[in-house]
Amino acid sequence: MTLNKNDVSPEQLGHYTLLERVGDGSLGPAFRARDTVLGRTVLVRNVDERFRGEPVVRAHLIEQARAAAAVSHPNVARLFEVGEGPDELFLVFEFVSGQTLDEARGGQPLGVRQTVALGVQLADALGAGHAKGVLHLDVRPSTIMLSRRGHAKLLDLGLGTWAARTPLSSTSGSADEAAGGTGGDWYQSPEQRGGDPLDGRSDLFSLGQVLHEMVTGRAPVGADGHQTAPRPSEVNAEIPTELEQIVGRATAPRAADRYQSAAPMAAELRSLAAILDVRSGDQEPPTHVAVAALESGQRFARNPWLIVAAAVAVLAAAVWFWLSPRG
Repeated sequence: MTLNKNDVSPEQLGHYTLLERVGDGSLGPAFRARDTVLGRTVLVRNVDERFRGEPVVRAHLIEQARAAAAVSHPNVARLFEVGEGPDELFLVFEFVSGQTLDEARGGQPLGVRQTVALGVQLADALGAGHAKGVLHLDVRPSTIMLSRRGHAKLLDLGLGTWAARTPLSSTSGSADEAAGGTGGDWYQSPEQRGGDPLDGRSDLFSLGQVLHEMVTGRAPVGADGHQTAPRPSEVNAEIPTELEQIVGRATAPRAADRYQSAAPMAAELRSLAAILDVRSGDQEPPTHVAVAALESGQRFARNPWLIVAAAVAVLAAAVWFWLSPRG
């Protein structure tokens, strides 16, 4: 959609030239734009007057946006700038060219190995945010972009509670989705739906729900819209037990029974990726998350003395453990 006088006023925000309107949301319209200083394409969200015009709300939004801007991770769509002026407020994001996860799936399940690889990337992205004290609180297929190279990009980190769920185009840097259709509260943790205090475990619940949908092709909800979703293997018997266990732990109703941080969830997904590569007999290209492990094994195979040295080290450690004093 080409920008015209009826789309937005002004056509310039700061040093950003607005080129094309790519979506809307409660925060305001979003545009593909040109950074005239750095010469790059970005996504600019022009914050609605009802947010920028009320001092307390404006200050709270700016505080959260600045916290989000401190998060830098390859699987997070970066918030570059919070632009301010007497009568304007806008957010400048990394522009991600690709498709939302919903669009990429096209109503079909993804392969197990692709699901696991993307799961690692998203868990790492959430972990980077949590380490900075930044929650997402709206992880769902429409806030996940797949770049043209197939890498996941998490959108709206730190701003999930502000972004209304209305879709943007497939080349946006931020995406939201209506609560009906393929969206819905089933991505939210029980404590989030109940209005209870939240922490990173709520985001991990949402990621578990997304993984369930990725691998089964079905929304993670029971037949009546409220019951617990069926286990992934009930939909597809070929889904590995390990993946089902990871999804089950991430989506446990009680936060205390879930992964307590993103790191162990990412670690288990990485281990599963390596296991799947071994089971496949390398008949498929290895997932990127297992490449390092495979390369390490190849180095050992090329140099048998490394194997001998490793065996000696393991034996020495075992002897030290059994002979060292206890207490």
